[in-house]
Amino acid sequence: MYIAGPAFGARQAAGNSVEDIAGLCAYAHRFGCRIYVTLNTILFDNELEEASALLNAVIDAGADAIIVQDPAILSFRAEPQAQSRNPILHASTQCAIRTPEKAAYLESLGFGRLILERQLSLKEIKAIREATTAELEFFVHGALCVSYSGNCYLSESITGRSANRGACVQACRSLYDLTDSHGRVLGRNKAYLSLKDLMLLDRLEDLADAGIDSFKIEGRLKNSSYVRSVVKTYSAALDALVRKYPDRYRRSSFGHSSAMAPATLDKTFNRGYTQLYLDGVKGQWASLDTPKSMGEAIGKVQAVRRSGVSTRIIV
Repeated sequence: MYIAGPAFGARQAAGNSVEDIAGLCAYAHRFGCRIYVTLNTILFDNELEEASALLNAVIDAGADAIIVQDPAILSFRAEPQAQSRNPILHASTQCAIRTPEKAAYLESLGFGRLILERQLSLKEIKAIREATTAELEFFVHGALCVSYSGNCYLSESITGRSANRGACVQACRSLYDLTDSHGRVLGRNKAYLSLKDLMLLDRLEDLADAGIDSFKIEGRLKNSSYVRSVVKTYSAALDALVRKYPDRYRRSSFGHSSAMAPATLDKTFNRGYTQLYLDGVKGQWASLDTPKSMGEAIGKVQAVRRSGVSTRIIV
């Protein structure tokens, strides 16, 4: 599980106190679950001391790994009382890891896990796997950005709020008018930059074969119902994968959750689903009509009377 601390997380609104992280770590470790703390924004020079202090605080709280974007954190040193339990560093998806060369370089710096760019194909993932011995993590569910993670400057350009500082205004979810070079309007009030949500539930075996060690669900700022339903659904799929290949895979935690049956993912928040570029093919990725949840399909609208009195829907 990954969680933001009180500062320097890639989403400012998703911060948590060190005390809350300590309580979470104590509870999670009872079940063999690991807690990864995000310290994954770009840092200014005048913030290094504060960031170093926070690093030591979350280590003391029991964090198993720190998710990092700024390489300055590699120069931080754990306090003597924390050195014996110094966690490994994970290279954040904000590092835009999309080539074997970048992966090998980050491993050489000391990162034990690399969280790959979402817009990769299985072929590209396999090439990265061959270039590094570090653990590889890949997003399998949740919101997508129209840009490469860590390389988006749209929010900062428009509002001065940087996505690399955790302050993205999500400009890609806004509605725009589209005009050509002559000023002619080609479309109005569409979410032209908004992508559908990622859903790779039926591709976990392919990703494991490609060398992925950890599957990541994007869920910050989502409600508890979303997190519970999505995590339970993917957990059940991983259990099935382990049962299918008991000699190849095992769960990293212990125990078994049976609090609820796997939910239908169509019922959770989503903008429509896509597998993005996993098969190396460009598809229909955009969710133009709305940046909000699409809801569950119940049928097709066959006709709407001009009087507005009635609508006919075929289910």
